[in-house]
Amino acid sequence: MQKIRPALERLNAALDRLEDHQKKTTADAVAGVSQLGALDEQCAHLRAEVSRLKKKKADLEASQTRAGAQIDKAMRQIDDVLGDA
Repeated sequence: MQKIRPALERLNAALDRLEDHQKKTTADAVAGVSQLGALDEQCAHLRAEVSRLKKKKADLEASQTRAGAQIDKAMRQIDDVLGDA
């Protein structure tokens, strides 16, 4: 009996440490899942923002192309007028 009692006390202490570690690990996992959810939401927001910026870039490039064509046309008209003078 004398040897069993200290062994049981050590076992109980080890089980207490294991339980504490399990609680901490569970709390860390819950915090990680919560943080992951927030990061997923932020990622979705950033994807939408990138998509919006790509569309705006394409629109600006199209406007720039149209403006360049209008300038070229105006320059040709000026050259035609000046060439006839």
